[in-house]
Amino acid sequence: MTAQTSKVVLSLDAKQVDSLKDGVNFKKNPRDGKCYIIYKSSGGFKACKNQCKHQGGVFIKDVEDLDSRTVKCTKHNWKLNISSMKYVNPPDSFQQDELEVEILDEGGMQLVELSPIDPWLTAPRKPLELQEGEVKITYLTHACMELQFGQKCFLFDPWLRGPAFARGWWLLHEPPADCLDRLCAADLIYISHLHSDHLSYPTLKALSERRPDVPIYVGDTSRPVFWYLEQSKVKLTNIKVTPFGVWQNVDESLRFMILMDGVHPEMDTCIIVDYKGHMILNTVDCTRPNGGRLPQNVDLMMSDFAGGASGFPMSFQGGKYSSSWKAEFIKNERKKLLNYKATLVKSLQPRIYCPFAGYFVEAHPSDKYIKKTNIKNSPEDLNALINKLAPDTKTWTPKPGAMLDLCLALKDPTSRIMGKTAYATVAQQTVTGTFHREGHFQRS
Repeated sequence: MTAQTSKVVLSLDAKQVDSLKDGVNFKKNPRDGKCYIIYKSSGGFKACKNQCKHQGGVFIKDVEDLDSRTVKCTKHNWKLNISSMKYVNPPDSFQQDELEVEILDEGGMQLVELSPIDPWLTAPRKPLELQEGEVKITYLTHACMELQFGQKCFLFDPWLRGPAFARGWWLLHEPPADCLDRLCAADLIYISHLHSDHLSYPTLKALSERRPDVPIYVGDTSRPVFWYLEQSKVKLTNIKVTPFGVWQNVDESLRFMILMDGVHPEMDTCIIVDYKGHMILNTVDCTRPNGGRLPQNVDLMMSDFAGGASGFPMSFQGGKYSSSWKAEFIKNERKKLLNYKATLVKSLQPRIYCPFAGYFVEAHPSDKYIKKTNIKNSPEDLNALINKLAPDTKTWTPKPGAMLDLCLALKDPTSRIMGKTAYATVAQQTVTGTFHREGHFQRS
């Protein structure tokens, strides 16, 4: 199986992007003559190849469409709504494969094609029945999850010690007292990207002193995850840079696949884990994971939810950056993220959804203003919206030390929020309201 690749199929400069009209635009690559369709709306851009999925015909403007959303195939008059990428004539037939639209810093645009677009369909597995206790997902803190698959232990993004981003972020939830023992006992670790709330050198230093040879898997990004490993002086001896879109077999029952982000393919990744045909999708911080093409009906999906990661615009003063402007900006950005995450869950229809990777706080006294004004989404608000838009998807808001038993959760189709039969608290947490010696902060 070859690695998934990304290829720029069309580039437009800023002047060409500005000339795009609302609705449907047809563009040709002057180098190879291949044609593409770009749809412009107030919500941004969508794009696809100018090729019908029926028998490869070419699309032209649909003169009957006054809204400039639909194109018509010259072969058999099939019609495609570009705003939704769904064929409307005949209805309920195909979904058009989208190209990733990348807006460049100088205002230009690139259309990027992923190949293959859905590599997880390679060598599909029929789900086998799970036993109680066979698959357990334990929330440690922030983006760090411990996944137990039979006798194998898989750990995601261990930030367990120290602050992140210099002293800007602190752990909202104190990890379990035995978190380092759990980390050192893991069979394998996945680190999604190089941001320090996921790639925590203080945590990895503690790991390297006890077990430097633990397998750590990262995606083959153009900006390496361990870019500063040598400068950190952390001694890890078993880092595995993994090609995108290729199943990595751990044993006969467990495998995983790392995928790139469509917006930041140079540095961000997400992961699919498959155990006995049961899939867990973790999109982490990806803005548009795998260009928006993801597996549907997975058993468990996890993603970030909070927003407010950059602190912009709270640290800006003067000009338009009044208190009211900043408050309105934060409110709108938070709402957009909430709606995007909920809409994504609705489209993918996972059986269970879990918001994580957002449990941080600007706890240092010097960041008091940012903490007060840079308001984040709450996991409860996101889950409430998901319950409304996707009522068949259960939601689980993890608490410190909480454990989800996947077998029990899947057997309980009547409960939207995981009950006592599905999860349990595996560690008592001490709430102190102060900075802790190892660098986390816990609210009182």
